Amino acid sequence: MRTGYWHGRTVIVTGGRGFIGTHFTRELAAAGARVLSLHRDRDTGPATTINDSGVREIQTDLLSSIEVQSLFRYAAAEADALIHCAGLDGNSEFKEKNFGSILDSNIRITSNVLNAARDYRIPTVVLLSSAEIYTGDRPDSVREEDDYRARMALDGDGYTLSKIFAELLADAYRKQFGMRILLARPSNVYGPGDGTNPRAQRVIPAMMRRIASGEPITIWGDGQQRRSFVHVRDLVQAVLGMTAAGAHDTFNVAGGGSVTLLELARMLFKEFGVDERIELDRSKPTGARGHQLNTDRLVAAVDFTPRPLAEGLAETVHWYRSALAGRTD
Repeated sequence: MRTGYWHGRTVIVTGGRGFIGTHFTRELAAAGARVLSLHRDRDTGPATTINDSGVREIQTDLLSSIEVQSLFRYAAAEADALIHCAGLDGNSEFKEKNFGSILDSNIRITSNVLNAARDYRIPTVVLLSSAEIYTGDRPDSVREEDDYRARMALDGDGYTLSKIFAELLADAYRKQFGMRILLARPSNVYGPGDGTNPRAQRVIPAMMRRIASGEPITIWGDGQQRRSFVHVRDLVQAVLGMTAAGAHDTFNVAGGGSVTLLELARMLFKEFGVDERIELDRSKPTGARGHQLNTDRLVAAVDFTPRPLAEGLAETVHWYRSALAGRTD
């Protein structure tokens, strides 16, 4: 990340109390930025507060275009950038049961945020997209120019479709309104802060919960489906660095290599220091084999060396066990 780029800048972060958004607000505050964190928590005291990092937290219903426009009329006057992390997400069961709600909510949130950024002329907007937009059969190493629109899977889950919509809208607004909109496409994000919300648990926190509860981990199929992961702080550093560099408006973010789900489970059992209890449900489909993201754009533009997965898992397990014990170390 370019030294000093963010110092003194005003940055709006949507979803600022979420897993990823929290890490953005902390990193930006540490870099000397003035941070406005938008969140939806309605039962946490005053509508506007200042947290321990000096971040101004503002309760906002991003589903309300009136509320978003009203807030941006005040907040965007001096804003240099907006980082959009907010959105409805969840584990596989939640996504399956709430396909329409997720699609509807995320489409409206993204439209409201982009429209307000356009109307109040925020110079730089960053949208967190997802590697999940790369649907269908793909090469082993997926580049940004591999056009997902050519083989768009319109029967996917609502979350993936909402990310595709966000990218299409961003591209249209770049062309029509000349907006500077950056799209970051991360692989599976993990790290401290993700795991205490049962509904939103991704694969790593879901596995940690089962291990901590003394339950076996059940993997569908043969366990050989591969996944690529990126530590949340590596993602934040990459996005802030690429925004400062200004070299590309769309870029992949991923850690090095990939692991099978079976390998991942074994790594987590080892980190917890307990005997492995892994069950393969071969009656269920193995699912997509996964793709490795090509990060040549990112590596060429910024100093990006993702931490090894084993190191990141060790830190994440330590945080998770501390959270279960009520500690914050």
